[in-house]
Amino acid sequence: MNKIAKKKMEKEHRLLETAFSLFISKGIHETTIQDIVDKAGVAKGTFYLYFKDRYDIIQKIIAIKTIKLFEDAIENSRKKEYENFVQQFLYIIDFIIDDLTENQQLLKFIYKNLSLGIHATTAGNAKEPQAMQVFSQSFFDLFMKRITEDGIMLKAPRVTFIMIIELVGSTCYHSILYGSPLPIEEYKPHLYEAISKLLSQ
Repeated sequence: MNKIAKKKMEKEHRLLETAFSLFISKGIHETTIQDIVDKAGVAKGTFYLYFKDRYDIIQKIIAIKTIKLFEDAIENSRKKEYENFVQQFLYIIDFIIDDLTENQQLLKFIYKNLSLGIHATTAGNAKEPQAMQVFSQSFFDLFMKRITEDGIMLKAPRVTFIMIIELVGSTCYHSILYGSPLPIEEYKPHLYEAISKLLSQ
């Protein structure tokens, strides 16, 4: 990587980290683009070299943070042995839920968009950063490889994959923060039963 490309990456990273810090401390709606560039120490025009608007940087941060959640969960899951892929998949989901339970500020920021780092990129969206495309495709490839090995025949595996992540993201948001429909530890068995059924169709 040449110096110019490296500097561009560093500026983008600084803007992303600064924006996330402000969104958490001040709130998303209270943070302006001017706040972000002032704290990051860059000109306002620099912001628009990397992001279309405030919504764009929010979406990219959510994608980055959710990918990190999945990466950590997958890496941790490889340290254990499982009878089948459903067990491993549930372990990954459980790890993510526990992580979000401990970091509720991140959960509030992500809101119900747990699938954002995966949804667009599994569809092959060329506009997404390459690292995101590589991660989400590799996760889906792992999913496909393991269900094939276990003889799980899904009519629409990509749809099922996204559906499960959407289900986890939307229902766990309410369960963790508001105890609805149940507190998260009481809700988990019901969620995992539903996921197991989706993976047995």
